[in-house]
Amino acid sequence: MLENEVEIKSSSELVKTVEGLKNDGYRYSTMICLKANDGHDLIYIFEKDNKLKNLRYFVKPGEKPKSMSGIYLCALLIENEYQDLFGLTFEGLAIDYKGHLYLTPNSPKSPLA
Repeated sequence: MLENEVEIKSSSELVKTVEGLKNDGYRYSTMICLKANDGHDLIYIFEKDNKLKNLRYFVKPGEKPKSMSGIYLCALLIENEYQDLFGLTFEGLAIDYKGHLYLTPNSPKSPLA
């Protein structure tokens, strides 16, 4: 694990930690999704004063991670992208494209899942 990475154990801890980062002046940079055999690792990346802070949260199969778009509106784009590509479902998305941000109805379903 990286020295600037914090492992998050629950969705409520994730929301609380992200709210704290926003209150501390951190900018939401992006999120990375890594497919694992038994779920997905989500790595949320934040920046403040040219220093990065990462939050790693493991999503179990069938789990619906909470959307960060209520805290950082810009998160809705990457969350919708991962709904399209990995078949994840984010709970409470500010704008939910329901798997059609990039993919058309004729596209393969969740091509990176």
